[in-house]
Amino acid sequence: MTKLIAVLIVFGQFEVAVETSQGYFVATYPDTEIGVTQFLDAIRQALEPEPGRFYPCVAYEGPTRELLQSPLAERIGVKENLRTGLRDPGIADAPWIVRDDRIKTYLASRPAEKLNAQLVEKICLSLLPGTYMQLYPTTAKTKEFYRRPAAD
Repeated sequence: MTKLIAVLIVFGQFEVAVETSQGYFVATYPDTEIGVTQFLDAIRQALEPEPGRFYPCVAYEGPTRELLQSPLAERIGVKENLRTGLRDPGIADAPWIVRDDRIKTYLASRPAEKLNAQLVEKICLSLLPGTYMQLYPTTAKTKEFYRRPAAD
C-alpha cells in the first residue's frame, strides 16, 4: 500500500484516489465547501480502519490563481505550501504539490496515459524517495486533514 492520498484538482472539481486494504477509494467531488465536506467525511470513513499516516499529494490542471481560489486547496493546506514555494514530493512535509512541468514530463514518456488521481499517485511515487514514510513520520506538528483531532 502506497499510503498516498492522490488529488487532482481541475476545473471546479477534484478527483481523489487512495489505496486501502479493501482496494482503491476513488471519487470525484465539486470543489465547493459542500464538496470538500463530503470528501472529508468519505475519506475519514474509508481510512478509519487503516493504520498509519497517509500523505496527500496534489496535482492540478489550470492556472495557479484558480488553485488559490480552491476551497479544497485552502482546507488541506495546499495554499499555505504554495505561498512558501511549490512543494515537490519529498521536499518538506505533505501536502506535496506536483508541478505542472513534472506532470508534462511524466506524461510525455507515457502518451497513452490519461491524467487522473491514480496517475497522480504514480507520479508522486516516482518523485518520492522509497523511505518517505520514515522521512516524514507522524508527529505532533503534522496536520492530518483526513483524521479527526483527538479529544482532549
